[in-house]
Amino acid sequence: MITEKQRERAKIFSNMHKERKMFVLPNAWDAGSAVVFERAGFAAAATSSAGIAYALGCPDGETITFDELLYVVERMAQRIGIPLSVDAERGYAETPEGVKENAKKLLEAGAVGFNIEDGLPDGTLSPLDFQLDKITALVELKRETGLDFVINARTCAYWLNVAGEEGNFEIALKRGNAFADAGADCVYVPGALCEETVAKLALGIKAPLNVILNGAFHDFAKLETLGVRRLSVGSSPARFIYGQAIEMSRALRAGDPSLLLGTKFSYASANEFFA
Repeated sequence: MITEKQRERAKIFSNMHKERKMFVLPNAWDAGSAVVFERAGFAAAATSSAGIAYALGCPDGETITFDELLYVVERMAQRIGIPLSVDAERGYAETPEGVKENAKKLLEAGAVGFNIEDGLPDGTLSPLDFQLDKITALVELKRETGLDFVINARTCAYWLNVAGEEGNFEIALKRGNAFADAGADCVYVPGALCEETVAKLALGIKAPLNVILNGAFHDFAKLETLGVRRLSVGSSPARFIYGQAIEMSRALRAGDPSLLLGTKFSYASANEFFA
């Protein structure tokens, strides 16, 4: 059931994409991490498909079940008061109708936005017409529910490096504009994009541009000046935390508990924080 609070959150999240400034969207992997981001002052949060998969002991790429994703999203939405967008990967379905039905269930769990991507496990991209059918189905869901949730259409041209720099750009530009014409509210082009590429994409795509935090170009002020509206951090927070957990576990196995004993986040502090 869609609530009035959810409608308010959807409106807030939609408006964030229309403002002439960039916002950073942190990607959570469980309810606890979502709470951490909310209490850090972020205006909205998103899920990380990879982060959720790692938290469930799996690799990324729709290796978990839709029901597992749904449960995590429901727990997140119950614990935070800010808008929550969901990385639905390819939609966990083989048809646009199936994607629409799954999106409806995620809305009922509390989501107010979705990523839908075109990257396939074999390193290629889904046919463009098929992606447009998925976006059209989500637009229909908007109309049917009356909820102004955000459709963030992702092309994995750069992420999968399907055609080299010049080819990736042409594909991302063509697909991005086709996604926008089909009703996408935002176009997501993840990858290690240089400043020049970001500038050309922001200028050429007829929709708010979403990029991912990366080592090639990550100057927040310049990204905003170039026209980026949404900066995702992807699985990097989850990988950061799991990287520390791996170091801690190896040290503990070797008989060194110093990392555990040195934490300043005490039992009492943790209970107070999550209360």
